[in-house]
Amino acid sequence: LIFDIATEILLREGYENLSIRKIAKAAGYSPGSLYYYFDNKAEIISMIYEENVNRISEQMMQVQLDTKNPEKTLGKILKIFINLTLETPEHYRAVFMNDIEELRGKFGMLSEDNVITNLVNLINVGIESGRFKNTDAAITSQLIWVYTNGLVSRLILEKNLSEERKEMIIDFHCETMKNLLLK
Repeated sequence: LIFDIATEILLREGYENLSIRKIAKAAGYSPGSLYYYFDNKAEIISMIYEENVNRISEQMMQVQLDTKNPEKTLGKILKIFINLTLETPEHYRAVFMNDIEELRGKFGMLSEDNVITNLVNLINVGIESGRFKNTDAAITSQLIWVYTNGLVSRLILEKNLSEERKEMIIDFHCETMKNLLLK
């Protein structure tokens, strides 16, 4: 409830106008009761992020690594990420489509600190198996992540797309990401 209310206020009024007091009032709680659990509004937004990351990561971790065809694994995890993110577009918009200074370091996609280890490992498996080009796995993983998040952003904003068109675009994106890596 708290995360949904915070997301709603954030999307409607912006981060600058989001406050623990507003969230508490909308939820029917006293501000003190929320401050007991959260130090500030940035912590609430951070927890929205963590909740979604955990939910999506659990599903992505269930994909078996195909060492002979790691590109198949890549396609599967990208589809899982895209489809699960599109299930809660309001949370994605709240966290990733707002420029929140307090959270930039945590959610940035291009800094050296924000390399996605599992994606780097997958790319390295592909390089070692001879399926993928010899490339900088860390930078490549970040770019794949940026491209994929760019697509997710557009799919969220462009609400007039048919499901058939969305699926076609997602499939094409996954194929393109695989083809970037294949020898």
